[in-house]
Amino acid sequence: MAEDKYHSDIFDLIPKYLSGEASDSEVKRLEECVLSSPENKAQFNQFKQAWILSGIEGNYQNIDVEKEWKATAGQLFPKDNVIPLQAKPQRRIGFYLRIAVAVALVVVASVWLFKSINTVDYQGFVAQTEITEDNLPDGTQIALNQYSSVKFSSKPKEKYRRVELKGDAFFKVERDTARPFIITTQDIEIEVLGTSFYVDSREEQAQIQVIVQSGSVAMTVGKDRIVLVRNEIGIYDKSSGELNKKQNDDVNYMAWKTNLLVFENTNLERVVFDLNRKFHAQISIANEELNSCKITATYDDKSLEAIVRIIEQTLKIKAEVDGDRIIFSGTSCG
Repeated sequence: MAEDKYHSDIFDLIPKYLSGEASDSEVKRLEECVLSSPENKAQFNQFKQAWILSGIEGNYQNIDVEKEWKATAGQLFPKDNVIPLQAKPQRRIGFYLRIAVAVALVVVASVWLFKSINTVDYQGFVAQTEITEDNLPDGTQIALNQYSSVKFSSKPKEKYRRVELKGDAFFKVERDTARPFIITTQDIEIEVLGTSFYVDSREEQAQIQVIVQSGSVAMTVGKDRIVLVRNEIGIYDKSSGELNKKQNDDVNYMAWKTNLLVFENTNLERVVFDLNRKFHAQISIANEELNSCKITATYDDKSLEAIVRIIEQTLKIKAEVDGDRIIFSGTSCG
C-alpha cells in the first residue's frame, strides 16, 4: 500500500516537474520519492528520458535548440551552471540533429540524476505496512509507525544532528551535549540533547503532538517556543497556529508499538482517535451523539477487526465498511 502511494506520487509529480509547474514543496516531495528506493530512481530516469524523446519526436520540425536547452538546463542546474549555446543559422532540423539533441538532453538528465543520487548528504528509513526500528549513526534509536519516514544527514561531524520526519515515530536520542538533535516536521522544529519522546505528525491530523517520556524537549514554531519535560505533551494546532503544553493523559500513545490499548470510561471519540493512530485506520463517527459513548476495556494484541466488532456489541451500534473507511453509526449507545 505504501509502495503504491510512492509510485502514485512519482507519476503525478514528474510531469509537473518536467513542465516547470511543480511547487517547491512538490519538488521536495518528488526528491523524497525518487531517493526512497532504487526502483523509484529507475522509474524516474525512464520517465524523464521518455518525456524528452516524446517532446522532440512530436515537434522536431519547429524545435528551437537554444530555447529547449535553456529550459531543460534551467530545471536541472543552478543558473550559474547553464552554458548558453552559440547562435546558429535557423534551418530545418533533420534526422541527425534530432538524434543529437535527444542524446544531449538525455545525457544532461543522466548527469543530474547521478549527481542527485550519489552526492546527496542524506540517508533515510521508510516504514511501509509494518513498524520499522533502526538506529541512526549516532546511536539514536528510532521506531517508525506504518507509512512514516525519516531522512537524516550522513555527515558525521556536523554541528547539529538533523532529522526530517513524515508521519509518527518514537525517538530515544543518544545524548551529546555538543551536538543537539533537531527534528523538523511540517511547520515545527523539535530540539533535544538526550531523551525519549513520541512525535505524531501525521498529515491528516489537525494537530502535531510531542509527548515526552524522559528528559526534555523544545518545540519551536516560528517565534513561539515551549519546553516539555517528562509526562508533558506539546500540541501545535495547524489551523490556529497555537502552540501549547499540558500534562499528558494519553495512556495509549505507544499502543502502535506495544499492541496494548487500555480504555477506562473513555469517550468513543477518543477511542476512535487511538485506533486510527495505532492501526493507521480511517474510522469516523456518523452521529455526534455517539462521541460521548463510554468504553472500558483492555485490548491486548487484538486486530482492528476484532476491536471494532467488540465495540459494536458493547455499545449496540453499527460499524459500516466503505472501502478503507469504517463508520460507526447509530442513534444511541448501550
